[in-house]
Amino acid sequence: MSVTVETMTIPGSLPEGTNPLPRFRRQNGFGTYKIKGELPPETAEGLGSCTLTLPYRMQDRYRRENRPVTLKTVVMENRYLRAVFTPQLGGKLWALTDKERGRELILNNPVLRPGNLGIRNAWTSGGIEWNFGSLGHTYFTCDNVFAAILKDSEGRAFLRIYEFERAKECVWQADFHLPEDSRRLFCHVRLTNPGDEDRTTYWWTNIAVPDDGGTRVLCSSRNVIALSGNALSFERLPFLSVMPGDMSYPHNATRSFDYFFQPDAGVRTEWEGTVDKAGFAFYDRSTAPLLYHKMFCWGNHRGGARWQEFLSEGTKGNYIEIQAGIAPSQMHDKLFPARSSFEWTQCYGGTQFRPEQIHGPDLEDADRTFGEAVDALISEPELLAADLRFREAADIPVHEEDIVHSASGWGALELRREKLFGGAGLPENLCFPESTLGPEQQPWLALLEDGVLPEDRPDAIPASWLTSPRWRTILEASLARPGGRTATSLLHYGNMLFEHWDMEHIASVASGWPAAERDRFEKLAEAAWLESDALRPSVWAKRNLAILEELRGNKDRAEMYYDALFELPASRADFAFAAEYLSRLNSRGKYEKAWALLESLPEEIRRADRVTLSAAVCALRLNKLDGLDAVFAQEHADIREGENSLTDLWFEYNARKLGLARGIAPDELTGETLAALKEEAEENCPPPHAIDFRMSYDKKRQYRATE
Repeated sequence: MSVTVETMTIPGSLPEGTNPLPRFRRQNGFGTYKIKGELPPETAEGLGSCTLTLPYRMQDRYRRENRPVTLKTVVMENRYLRAVFTPQLGGKLWALTDKERGRELILNNPVLRPGNLGIRNAWTSGGIEWNFGSLGHTYFTCDNVFAAILKDSEGRAFLRIYEFERAKECVWQADFHLPEDSRRLFCHVRLTNPGDEDRTTYWWTNIAVPDDGGTRVLCSSRNVIALSGNALSFERLPFLSVMPGDMSYPHNATRSFDYFFQPDAGVRTEWEGTVDKAGFAFYDRSTAPLLYHKMFCWGNHRGGARWQEFLSEGTKGNYIEIQAGIAPSQMHDKLFPARSSFEWTQCYGGTQFRPEQIHGPDLEDADRTFGEAVDALISEPELLAADLRFREAADIPVHEEDIVHSASGWGALELRREKLFGGAGLPENLCFPESTLGPEQQPWLALLEDGVLPEDRPDAIPASWLTSPRWRTILEASLARPGGRTATSLLHYGNMLFEHWDMEHIASVASGWPAAERDRFEKLAEAAWLESDALRPSVWAKRNLAILEELRGNKDRAEMYYDALFELPASRADFAFAAEYLSRLNSRGKYEKAWALLESLPEEIRRADRVTLSAAVCALRLNKLDGLDAVFAQEHADIREGENSLTDLWFEYNARKLGLARGIAPDELTGETLAALKEEAEENCPPPHAIDFRMSYDKKRQYRATE
């Protein structure tokens, strides 16, 4: 068995920088869910979610062009399997090859094509990813993680990937073991909350398996929580009330759909797997607490097909996701006690069935057949024994010379903070070298060492954001020092105050944080931003004040701050300001004002994808229809999962063309007249396949998205 560092060159693109505007928690909001019928008491607890984006920045800068991209890889290989990891992409297991059969066990995406599906926007389909921290595709999915090659007590090499997660100030590590004679890859994960405060956490291992249109999903449990819209129901496969047909075959889904397998009480391991038409199977098996499993599919419809080819290359990227998590569903929060860890072992492998063994029988018999095969390949006692061995190996320390790929300097900065100000230390078995400290950490390093946050240049984009209460305490003390109370320090202080919330309770409890306490922090943040802007007029403070007023429902005051922002030259330093404001002007029906702003922008900003889409909306509502065909003809990289903006534009565009062709005056294309024409367009003007990203359809009308 070998573990080597190599490179991989594939067509595609990587994110090119980040969006400098902070994305506040209150812009994301809390996830609340309805329950249809009843959920078992143990699965009803902890329901609710909140995704934190800050202190991370959104990765919304990438292209659709295919250019050669060379990635560092770490390859683990024995005579049966070859596993390729990409530490520049969150440590994703990009490919897992069954060498005996010459088959890929997971979707090996032939291109690197980001799409707007992650917490931070950019995400790539395929492989196996490690989702930690908050609901959604991980902060690290298109970012670097540490990778180290280590040896266990018997001298066998293994791979460790790890990183400090700074939204919750916790740490994750995943150790990968491939024994010499093993036909399965083992992954041992340890999550650590090193702090003195409780946190909440989230983990879902996301596995993309190829879908040939007849793939069946099997599991050691048949009880599921089905998600339909924002409603959850407790049901039993294969037939569900919220979706017609046998849903062990995801191809029967008429829209994007997912459900979560619920383990029986007292089980110690769970398995899940897929079998294609020809009987080729992938399976995973995991120990507690990784006992919950999931199926996600895009659904058998136009939009689902478009999403899969958009993220890959034609039908080569068709896939089903099977996932494994530590909570009953992805809508459940998990309490992470102070100074504690969660850990488990999961393994991945493949096998072959005769198709009639799986695709002929009913689900109960197919599950039994599959389960017996999994038991023969990796029994529960074998997996539990392996888990004990890997727990010991998880303690083996990383030294700087073991690191083959470095990530951010935030772990190193946290070690500096701990050294100077105390608090629980990061795990000693992980290494965060001083050499990783870079420009993003420099202002905060200066705050630690000099007691004052350096003042930015008036036209500078802040190097990074921090929102931790630990850092707020340090920054707060610096405001009383000579030279400490500056426009820059007050801007960051306001961000920290506004982002503060109760992270010691699960989201369903934290969302009920007393209004008086929330309002107090909000007013303190507002005061800090106002003082920052008074000391030096700033696009950053004005933008944050606009967001605050918008969340309060004060649309006019928000617009006032945006107008003032665009009087400053720095508003043209990045397209993010224009994209955000144009969207808000359009939502208020202020199309003439939005058009005037568009015409004042530099060409490079008008070319940005989000600005182009806002311009198209504005042009449509002003009946400036010339040139809109070009908008529909181009590929838009930044379409969000679940977003129907392009098809909405298409139907209204065709409705207005119908009206003008019938002699209806442009100023009469409103209200019921326009609504009737849109109905007609939805019936008779199907959108081009390339712009159809709708994830569901009305049963009666082929081209209409479900509300």
